[in-house]
Amino acid sequence: MRVRKFHVYLTFVTICTGFLIASSIELTRLRAMERQGDQQWQQEVSLNERILAEKKQTRQLEEDLLKLQRQVAEEEEKMAEHQSEAAAILNELEAARMMAGMVPVEGPGIVVTMKDNPNASNSGDVTKYIIHEQDVRLVVNELRAAGAESISINGQRVMGNSAIRCVGPTIIVNGVKSSVPFVISAIGDPATLENALNLPGGVMDILQGFVQIETAKKDLLQIPALVGDVKTQNTSS
Repeated sequence: MRVRKFHVYLTFVTICTGFLIASSIELTRLRAMERQGDQQWQQEVSLNERILAEKKQTRQLEEDLLKLQRQVAEEEEKMAEHQSEAAAILNELEAARMMAGMVPVEGPGIVVTMKDNPNASNSGDVTKYIIHEQDVRLVVNELRAAGAESISINGQRVMGNSAIRCVGPTIIVNGVKSSVPFVISAIGDPATLENALNLPGGVMDILQGFVQIETAKKDLLQIPALVGDVKTQNTSS
């Protein structure tokens, strides 16, 4: 009888022990799964936080890039404005230098060659048949009126206040003496300049009977920069 009770107790203890062991194993497994789940959840949270941080940083970088692009565009506009202003100033300076005769110029135009009449010595009044300053001025003024942009006399640039004076058989332009033949070069429309000189009752008609004067149209003329001393004097007498 006691043996049977012992067997019963042993069986009961064995069952309980097995149940406890099984429960412990299951609990350990559940806890492990729970810890694993916690770790995975923490990893997911950390990953999401990193993704959010990266997105935020990316947005900030995009905003910074847009700001830099706007700044670059503004600077480019300013540079373009400065370049445009500088180009305009340079053009104005170049035009001023050209008007002041400080730079040589070139272009199409006309060449007028004036010489004394070869029969001057045989005439009763030699002074009527040689070139005088007023004859040269007459040609220069007519060329200016016809739109000549630049004029030179024997290589001397003629400005608005250039002095053209006669001293004996020579003519002084800007303080530099020149003798016949007097070659007047003028840049402008060749046909217009030549037609202006050949108008009826114009320069050619006035001078042709007294001195030798010839005109030639040129596709390219070079007028040098101003040399010598410019004396304030109106050449349109």
